[in-house]
Amino acid sequence: MLLARQSDAESRSISKPVGLEVEVFGDLASAEAEWRALEPVAVMTPYQRFDWVQALVTAGLETGEGMAIAAIRQDGCTVALLPLVIKSHLGVRIASMLGTNFSNSDWLISRPEFRPDGATLASLLRQICSAAGGADLVTLYNQPAQWQGIDNPVLSLARAPGASNFYMATIGPTPVPYIEHRLTTKRRSNIKRGMRRLEENHGPLRAVRVNDAALLEVAHRVFLEQRGARFGEMGVRNVFADDGFVRLFRELTAKEFGKNRPALCLHVLIAGEEIVATCWGTMAGNHYSQYINSTSSGPAAQYSLTAILNGMVMDDLTQAGIVTMDMGLGDFGYKTEWTEPTPVYHSVIALTPRGRLAEQVMSARALVKRRIKQTPWLWSAAKRLRHTLYQLVHKC
Repeated sequence: MLLARQSDAESRSISKPVGLEVEVFGDLASAEAEWRALEPVAVMTPYQRFDWVQALVTAGLETGEGMAIAAIRQDGCTVALLPLVIKSHLGVRIASMLGTNFSNSDWLISRPEFRPDGATLASLLRQICSAAGGADLVTLYNQPAQWQGIDNPVLSLARAPGASNFYMATIGPTPVPYIEHRLTTKRRSNIKRGMRRLEENHGPLRAVRVNDAALLEVAHRVFLEQRGARFGEMGVRNVFADDGFVRLFRELTAKEFGKNRPALCLHVLIAGEEIVATCWGTMAGNHYSQYINSTSSGPAAQYSLTAILNGMVMDDLTQAGIVTMDMGLGDFGYKTEWTEPTPVYHSVIALTPRGRLAEQVMSARALVKRRIKQTPWLWSAAKRLRHTLYQLVHKC
């Protein structure tokens, strides 16, 4: 555990807020009590929940040279928490949000009333990284401009558009069936027609939130098969079959069985005796984030399986008191039926001359990536190239 307090000079240079103290923990266990105490009153996404981050670390998905979990206090009260992991790349020490590579968004965990200005944040980041042994730059990725009606204070330091949009919606309170009240008549009719035909050809339909080990075992196996087939069509390796993701999905889902706001939950669409679609998601407060889904590539695929399951999941969520939801990053057509595209931003904050050079390189790469993804013909060409390379590798 490391302690860093503002010097008198730094305090004088910051007009508001005053009386800040930073304590930096080097591991999750030391920070757990303070992190969990802040969660019920904090503005944060599900990907900043302690249970989610702990599961990533336990599964071996998140590693680095060290952690710097900073508790920011004002007049003795914890007002914010910034969990960072330090990694080195090409001689540059980078402090990133814990779990950023396995999440849909970064966010500074904070009480709603904590609204630091840019000078205050910059000073805090320097203290945190200094206490952790130094870093050349700090990165926070895919941040919304607002969350739960609160402006993102980090964007006052640095911001550049992310490559993809983030898809969000307000879904509650809404009576069930959700599709009867929120979708257009044409789309609702198409989904209902697909449900009828799916039931006629495959058997009775039901959507289930998985809460037992036996169904989780079967559903996870089906998910891997369905996702693997889809990724193969796209020319993408199925990362969810890697040991770390397998452990994360099975262990965290089982740990959260029966909880009102699980850190990871699985919904499945069953037609007759067959699981034809799956959907994994995570929750925090009254928000649900859809993490990844899958659908059958067999005969049932012709019946808009994603839409059918989404409608049933919405019923479950709204009845459980969920008010807002997101479908994560990535510009896919089906998302616009349920959510609205929202820009997200990257913050790359240089702390040293070496960090400033690295920031220029990283920003240029991010700009190229965004240009490709937001230009239809370039994105189509990139996907074709990716698929060709994937096929060549898997033929060898």
